[in-house]
Amino acid sequence: MENQEPKTKKYMSVEETAVLLSETMKDVVERKITLRHALTVSRIAIALAKVIEVVDLNNRVAFIEQTLKKIR
Repeated sequence: MENQEPKTKKYMSVEETAVLLSETMKDVVERKITLRHALTVSRIAIALAKVIEVVDLNNRVAFIEQTLKKIR
């Protein structure tokens, strides 16, 4: 077995999620995908956007807490 480099986790950004939704809407209009498929993609993208927001908020709170600990 070859020595493989560790895989880095790649998360979608809010911007990438917006692009995904935009492309999905375009695909529906062009009849490349069904509305049912588009709704599924939409639900996943909305859930992902919420997760991204929560992770970002948690990171900001952690940064503020660390900064306050340094000041005290």
